[in-house]
Amino acid sequence: MKGELVRTITSDGLELVGFFIDKKSDLAVIQFHGTAGDFYTHKFIEVEGEKLSKEGISFLTANNRGHDVYADIRRHKNGKVEWTQIGGGFEKFEDCLYDIKAWIDFLQKRGVKKIILQGHSLSQKNLYYQHLKKDKRVIGQIHLSPQNDDGIMFYLLGEKKYKSINKKIKEMIKQGKGNEVLPKEFSPVSYVTSAQMYSGYLTDYGVGNLTPYHNPGSPNWKTIVQVKQPLLVVFGSKDVYMKPSPAIAAKIVKSKNKKATVVLIDGASHSYLGYENKLVGAIFDWLKTNFL
Repeated sequence: MKGELVRTITSDGLELVGFFIDKKSDLAVIQFHGTAGDFYTHKFIEVEGEKLSKEGISFLTANNRGHDVYADIRRHKNGKVEWTQIGGGFEKFEDCLYDIKAWIDFLQKRGVKKIILQGHSLSQKNLYYQHLKKDKRVIGQIHLSPQNDDGIMFYLLGEKKYKSINKKIKEMIKQGKGNEVLPKEFSPVSYVTSAQMYSGYLTDYGVGNLTPYHNPGSPNWKTIVQVKQPLLVVFGSKDVYMKPSPAIAAKIVKSKNKKATVVLIDGASHSYLGYENKLVGAIFDWLKTNFL
């Protein structure tokens, strides 16, 4: 996959890294990783980059401040460069607004006029950004395995304990203890989780809790309901993190936004291991139908 390592600086000074395949096209897809992920690990990123490149579409796969569990990130401040520590275990969900805008600005400077936001797992960041910003440069959204971490905790802890920890997290945030590390039992996977990160999208009140499949009646669904531009949502039928099930999740999304294209890839996992070509095929079919 031929491209270049690129960097951008957010308005709050963070230096983020990505990989850009520049086809000198008006159209580009930005791929953002999920919780504690990065811009390069998943194989589907390479497959998609190669496919879009052959079709003359620019492709950017980019880090946000939530990359890796714990990350040292260069911060530009008052003309100097220093280190700051964030990462997926400690990020504040709302700060995704800085990261997404910085990368969109980067693409605009490279001549791109039409941008499709793509996210894997924690793709709610893209929903959140476009719902608030209504950025006219964004013409569509792709959500790959859009997760419901709040639902995972609901089923993992049980309703009583779930409500108790949500209350505790809210109190910790008010007390300025957002960076305190929580016990491992309060992490949906085996990585460090801070109260601040947990508050963002593992609680029923979190601003990033936008696809609560375990609660179809939640008012949080209004964000995806209100998406008017082309929308692609993809699930793997064997995604063990999708609670209560990928099939139910796909059905709910379709009921909430009838114009959305919802695809359930039979046999695929959360990360589409071994199903990368099928995933990219679904993405490209959607692109052809809506933009090419």
